[in-house]
Amino acid sequence: MSVAVPVLGTRVAAISFAEAVSWLSAAAHAGRRAHVACANVFSVVMARDRPEYASCLTGADLIVPDGMPIVWALRMLGHRAERVHGDDLLLAFCRTFPTIRHFLMGGAPGQPEQVADSLRSMIPGMCIAGTHPTPVRPVPAPAHRRAVAKIQDSGAQIVWVGMGTPAQDYWIATALQDISAPMVGVGSAFDLLSGRTRATPEWMKKTGTQWLFRLAQEPQRLWRRYLAYNPRFVALLARQIVDERLRGRSE
Repeated sequence: MSVAVPVLGTRVAAISFAEAVSWLSAAAHAGRRAHVACANVFSVVMARDRPEYASCLTGADLIVPDGMPIVWALRMLGHRAERVHGDDLLLAFCRTFPTIRHFLMGGAPGQPEQVADSLRSMIPGMCIAGTHPTPVRPVPAPAHRRAVAKIQDSGAQIVWVGMGTPAQDYWIATALQDISAPMVGVGSAFDLLSGRTRATPEWMKKTGTQWLFRLAQEPQRLWRRYLAYNPRFVALLARQIVDERLRGRSE
């Protein structure tokens, strides 16, 4: 059983990859509405800066450690955890449960269809219940209503939302009351599966240097994010660990 551990104020599940897949399977097969967020350095630092985004994450049913820095933070805080990256979670879940009804929400026009084609070519018997792009974010109200109706009509049992952070979490929080299925924010998975970006080598994932690989592919879009957020994460986490240890000594 996982526990939720505050990492810079965001309660991240100290969980294994297998436990995350199992949790998601139970929710999908039960038809349970749920918001699953993937926490990385960018999202947990942003949550400190934006109260409205922190509130959105607080309402999530499960927040998994998406990046190795978050996993290391959980371990330094005394908990066992494994990396549950959105790309890997989507692929592992689809390979394990290809015949349940998957819906792909997000991306540029034509992109979710490319993701669907990629999944069908990789996974025999892959069931894609439907797709819907989101070229404008935040999603305008009329487009939001159309998307929700499309998901409901499809009979989707799980919805993969590829809008990027924070747009995907805001959208899931808004749509949650209308959709009886788990929705998972998977960010970069749509770019990967549609061929817009390349897969990160496993050794870079394990060593926490995936951000360098992504920066090399999209320097104009990502350089400000990593320059601003990575050093702040290190400093804020160090302060949290020191504060917790001092508090522990005084108790």
